[in-house]
Amino acid sequence: MAMRDGLHLVNSLGFNRIEAESDSLSVIKCCQGQDQWWDAAAAVFAECIDMATSIGKVIFSHCFREANSGAHELAKFSFCNKVEDNWTNEPPEFLVSQLVNDVLII
Repeated sequence: MAMRDGLHLVNSLGFNRIEAESDSLSVIKCCQGQDQWWDAAAAVFAECIDMATSIGKVIFSHCFREANSGAHELAKFSFCNKVEDNWTNEPPEFLVSQLVNDVLII
């Protein structure tokens, strides 16, 4: 669901070249068309592929959770607080330390 929501946001902002990362290798493989999906998530993956096609150039990349802590924190916060916001100019305060850590790891 996070991949679908991210692709939806990118599409609504009008981007046409993006790199989408996930710490779930199975999500990446399904979005790349490397794996077949026949479970309850099939409709979500089909929607991801449709959105990626409409966006234009989408590179799906796997990254380990340690390098993806900002996205993990954001997803956890949004789920726990039932929040649907986007921050395009400044990150929310609860996320700043995670973003700094992500940059320092590189």
